[in-house]
Amino acid sequence: MIPAKWLAHVSLAAGVVFTATAEYSLARRLGAQEPVAVMLPVAIDAYAIAALKRFRAFDIALSLLLMCAAQVSAHLLDSHVMPVNGWLVVIVSLLVPVAIWRTHALARGEDDVPADPIKLDDIQDAPVATVERVPEMVPVLAPAVLAAEEPRTRVSVSVPEDDDELLANVRTDFHGQIPTYRELKEKYGIGQARARRIRSVLEGATS
Repeated sequence: MIPAKWLAHVSLAAGVVFTATAEYSLARRLGAQEPVAVMLPVAIDAYAIAALKRFRAFDIALSLLLMCAAQVSAHLLDSHVMPVNGWLVVIVSLLVPVAIWRTHALARGEDDVPADPIKLDDIQDAPVATVERVPEMVPVLAPAVLAAEEPRTRVSVSVPEDDDELLANVRTDFHGQIPTYRELKEKYGIGQARARRIRSVLEGATS
């Protein structure tokens, strides 16, 4: 069984040869010299081949339309059904420029063909990139700013007259140092309230 691809090539080659003869004859009937007349079938058939290779529906239809126009015109002239006239000259003269325009458009479009999609197997087989872990930066906490202690306010304590003598003895006995409540109570046999009062006076005097 002959593959369809081979049949397509055979059909294209046979069609190009057949139409090229009529297109060459048409160019000669319109007054083109032999070397120049060959260019008409070359331009049209090259456009048709490019359109079929790229398989663009618009260009395939347009290239076949140009070939049909040349074929019909050539056969009408050969059969003497239609004489050479102005409209025929205009139509045939436009065949080559249109073919050149569209052939270059197809050639330029080859660069715009998207690349082959990446297959899932290729993605799975790709090496896994390893990312070095950056050590976490531990924020340095600024030392807490302690609120400055408010300056102590000297408190004046009213001292009874009977404590004056005791205060004098305490200053003498402890050489200006402030004794504890326990030392005051044990040494002078006073109570907690009086010891607190004596100590408050001594603290106020030293602050």
